[in-house]
Amino acid sequence: MLGALLALPAFAVLAPLPPLEAALAAPGDVVLASDGTVIERDVAEGARIPVALEQMAPVVVAATVAAEDQRFWRHPGVDPLAMARAAVQVFTHPSGASTITQQLVRGSYLAEHDLPLPLRKAREALHAVALETRTSKDEVIEAYLNHVYYGRGAYGVEAAALAYFGVRAAHLDTAQAAFLAGLPQSPAAYDEVPSGEGPARERQRYVLERMVATGALTSEMALAAAETPLRVAPDQPPLARHLSAMVYEELDRVLPERPAQGLVIQTTLDPALQHEAERSVRTRLALLEGHRAGSAAVVVLDPRDGRLLALVGSADFDAPTGQINMAVEPRQPGSALKPLLYALALERGYTPASMLLDVPTTFETKGGPYRPVNYDLKHRGPVTLRVALASSLNVPAVRTTEALGVEGLLAMAHRAGLSSLGAAEAYGLALTLGGGGVRLTDLTYAFGALADGGSRHEPWLVARVTDQAGHVLYEHREAAPARVTSEQVAFLVADMLSDADARRPGFGAAPVLDTAYGAAVKTGTSSEFRDNWTLGFTPERVVGVWVGNADQSPMVNISGIDGAAPIWRDVMNAAVRGFPRAGFPVPDGLVRASVCAPTGLAPGAACPAPMQEWFVEGSQPVEAEAYYVREGGTLAIDPPAEARAWAREAGWRIAEVAASAGVAVVQPAPGSVLFPAPEFGSSSLVLRASVPPSATSVEFYVDGEHAGTGSADRPHVAWTLDPGMHHLRVVALLPGGERSEATSAYEVRTR
Repeated sequence: MLGALLALPAFAVLAPLPPLEAALAAPGDVVLASDGTVIERDVAEGARIPVALEQMAPVVVAATVAAEDQRFWRHPGVDPLAMARAAVQVFTHPSGASTITQQLVRGSYLAEHDLPLPLRKAREALHAVALETRTSKDEVIEAYLNHVYYGRGAYGVEAAALAYFGVRAAHLDTAQAAFLAGLPQSPAAYDEVPSGEGPARERQRYVLERMVATGALTSEMALAAAETPLRVAPDQPPLARHLSAMVYEELDRVLPERPAQGLVIQTTLDPALQHEAERSVRTRLALLEGHRAGSAAVVVLDPRDGRLLALVGSADFDAPTGQINMAVEPRQPGSALKPLLYALALERGYTPASMLLDVPTTFETKGGPYRPVNYDLKHRGPVTLRVALASSLNVPAVRTTEALGVEGLLAMAHRAGLSSLGAAEAYGLALTLGGGGVRLTDLTYAFGALADGGSRHEPWLVARVTDQAGHVLYEHREAAPARVTSEQVAFLVADMLSDADARRPGFGAAPVLDTAYGAAVKTGTSSEFRDNWTLGFTPERVVGVWVGNADQSPMVNISGIDGAAPIWRDVMNAAVRGFPRAGFPVPDGLVRASVCAPTGLAPGAACPAPMQEWFVEGSQPVEAEAYYVREGGTLAIDPPAEARAWAREAGWRIAEVAASAGVAVVQPAPGSVLFPAPEFGSSSLVLRASVPPSATSVEFYVDGEHAGTGSADRPHVAWTLDPGMHHLRVVALLPGGERSEATSAYEVRTR
């Protein structure tokens, strides 16, 4: 016996003992929201969230020591007094004599050993002494509190605090700490919701009594804790169920070499915002049952750094098609691509005041004549670009796409991150009306570039990854954003999309698009009502919503403003709560100037309502408009030839000068300043005129050089942008040898 006692110190010092962190078994992975809320855990393996001792409330340590090992701070790993008491009371009051250190050893170094009880206890004691000779008490209690099982699949006090009370271990109060400290003895018996005089409450009172005995609490403090109501959260179903696959896809990119299990993955998800998005999807879709809208997806991000804050992939994960993540499935976006089209137009020298024509137009395409119509089947004649975008008018968008080229729009879309779009010839002019499939995630990040002054941050979801020992394996480092467009263009698009007055011609009052903050917003509806979209942003948040059916079946008579917009408004209001309503910051290089709508020119003598508009400095108009004419005290208009039929049907008086006019330059408008995009190499512009239908040919001359020939039904030609001042002359040849011509002066600048 004496020899064994003498050998004990030698064993403690010399015994081979792997590092504690290596010996402890790794449970399954756990995925956390940004505040520590458990999004998903491995139900079979359980979850562990290691934290340092200083990240645990001190009362947690005191409660655990009182409940499990009152002399923990004084013994060398084994407690001879407890062992003696257990031996004496073995037949009358059986009790364990294992210290916290022994319990830790049992769950790590001896977990796989199947030995007779006396031998196992002896080895347990030897390993406990050996562990304490090379490990501090703080390290032992920290390891124990990080690895002991508390029930509900929670290993460690941090996971248990979140599972039972929805708080971090650092924020546990005395009542909660005493409750958790009582669980490890028998989790299955004690982890029910504590109420009345059940076993969990009895065990909690026992722990509180032991805390009084150890001096950790006064009797009054223990009584107050015992009378404190405990609100244990019900076992929650997983949150954001489509998110886990995306988490591991991102991990494959950023941390391909990683342990097979035992990871704690901290994400950027905002659980409160996620709950609101899921709630809105459920409640709003219930109201659309008669429209056969079966599913929805929501994406919320921070445009300032690319963090994904919330994601709903379907309305019901357990439905037959619910596991399809519609946030990443390509679908046709309808008019939701128009902000990118008009961003390109602004880069090419258009302004928010530029005149666009919303008149019946037929385009000759490889697939035959293409005649786009607006959603309400109405035309509004000459409109400003501001109104065309905010009111989502289709005809001006297609005309602008033809003028700029489908290749240019596609290049802009790719710059913005819409990688699912293929070659331009696959879509033709219909691209601007949503002819190609895009992902909600990608489109939301594209809008994020407009929200953040033209800079697109790469999307990310995984903030931090640690292993079972708390070692950081990965931490996100922000990369430099990619420039999609200039700060000035991004602001102009945002300003137009947040203009409720400019939205009115297309949508009326549309209160569903108004938020507490005043966000920029765009809707979209694909053909046959298969897809509804609403995307909008403030400088701090971007929200994208899709509504439809995963099986591509059409909905019944429902547009983006009726289907997706109500969800968007709910989520956007929740997302911007707490931010000041400061609006979009105006970048340098923009000026305000007075114009006369819809001409885009300075107000003329008869302009009925001059207005202020934003311009890139140097592009503000200097030429006065002659669109409005006073004839005998009555207001008349002199519209482009293509718009005269519309004007007559709309009841406008046509000025006499217009009746005799034969040719008008539609594009570029007089005084335009065009900026070619250098990333496209050589950029082209469509020179467009309106001519009498009887014209036999239309000749275009730039600076006296012949630029091309058009016809009465196609009065336009392409011209390669060339820096400098230019003079355009359009000559229409009429029957009988007559000629009619018009001119326009414009400038091409290289930034």
